[in-house]
Amino acid sequence: MWLGPMFLVVSSDADNATVILKTTLHKTLVHKFGKIIIGQGSIFAPVDIWRRRRKILVPSFAPRYVKQFIAVFEAQDKILVEKFKSHVGKGNFSCWNDVSNYTLDSVCETVFGMNVELQRQLDNPFFSAIEELMKTTAPRIFQPWFYSDAIYKLSPVFRRQANLKKIIYGFIEDLICKKKEQIRVGGNEEKTDNPAHNTKLNFKTFIELMIENSKDDAYTLAELQEEAVVLLVAANDTSAVGICNTILMLSQHTDIQERVYKEMKEVIGDSNNPLTLNDLLKLKYTKAVINESLRFYPPVPFIIRSCKEDLTLPSGITYPEGTDIVINIWGMHHNPQYWGEDVNVFNPDRFMTEQIPKAFMPFSYGVRNCIGQQYAMLSLTTTLVSLLRKYRFIPATNFKYDKNNPIRLSFDLMLKNVERYPLQIEDRDKI
Repeated sequence: MWLGPMFLVVSSDADNATVILKTTLHKTLVHKFGKIIIGQGSIFAPVDIWRRRRKILVPSFAPRYVKQFIAVFEAQDKILVEKFKSHVGKGNFSCWNDVSNYTLDSVCETVFGMNVELQRQLDNPFFSAIEELMKTTAPRIFQPWFYSDAIYKLSPVFRRQANLKKIIYGFIEDLICKKKEQIRVGGNEEKTDNPAHNTKLNFKTFIELMIENSKDDAYTLAELQEEAVVLLVAANDTSAVGICNTILMLSQHTDIQERVYKEMKEVIGDSNNPLTLNDLLKLKYTKAVINESLRFYPPVPFIIRSCKEDLTLPSGITYPEGTDIVINIWGMHHNPQYWGEDVNVFNPDRFMTEQIPKAFMPFSYGVRNCIGQQYAMLSLTTTLVSLLRKYRFIPATNFKYDKNNPIRLSFDLMLKNVERYPLQIEDRDKI
């Protein structure tokens, strides 16, 4: 297909996609548009910059660190559960804002070690700026007349994005400076305006880990800002979209929801003890439900790579140097060749086998895949446990989805439900 002056080859073949994603690491022209948000952050960075930063970032996502964040997720989940309480038995409501504020709070705490309490604020400029910046960035991909930076910088949307970026980077710079000062004086204590919330942290934050891991090749403040924005935008949106999609599908498939709840009761019981990694890993069916949700509605529907040399695929086709390739994750996730004729049926049991089709790529594939996938899965699982212990989700009035009436989606760098995830909730204890 053509996007203005750009010629793109689209691949929905899993064998070809694995080869492309393992061997072709360069991002294409389209990805430069994301730099408005994250500069040279590792998602869209050129390969030479990406290699150095990836080397520093990977140790920060080691399982021994990520599992410590379960306590953060669970603490923030308690606030989310309380927020949902106001919607019990009151008809349709959109769960997007509540869930997105929860994920932002969780990410801010795990990245900076600070509870910014976005969930308790009715209107936060930081959250609003991220939402608007994502929405205004995506359309440029499909507007070739704005591919020229010189032309784009004359547009009102560019000037608006510059203001939004100032809000986001100002917020993050303030948190980084506070964290650096904590590290300088040898403390690791979360300070808030409420003395009751001032607690000694029992984990190392991502910022601390990045500073430690880069000590021989230290990150500059600008680099820390860019990678912090990557973590905030990527971790927040991926987790929030994943949680909302899963909740929405559970509301539409109450039999599956009850099976998840039954598994949680069998594994965790009625205990109010803190969740552990061991508990979460035992929730096999819950993980299958999350995977099926990610297959059905992958947050990132496509990935684009650029060939810097000729590439011969298993099919025998050769992409010449300079070819831009779209890896169609949505296409692979909905291809009956890999998933069977019931590909458009929400069926978590397809993930209960040992063999998961190679066409399953919600977090990309290869060395340039998403390094935060374990983080996202733990956030999703912890949140589902916390919510399903307390509530039952049921379909919103006049919003029944099935294979003949699919959910309407919009693209603003992530795929999101146009209606912002409407559903209803009931209190389990009163049913």
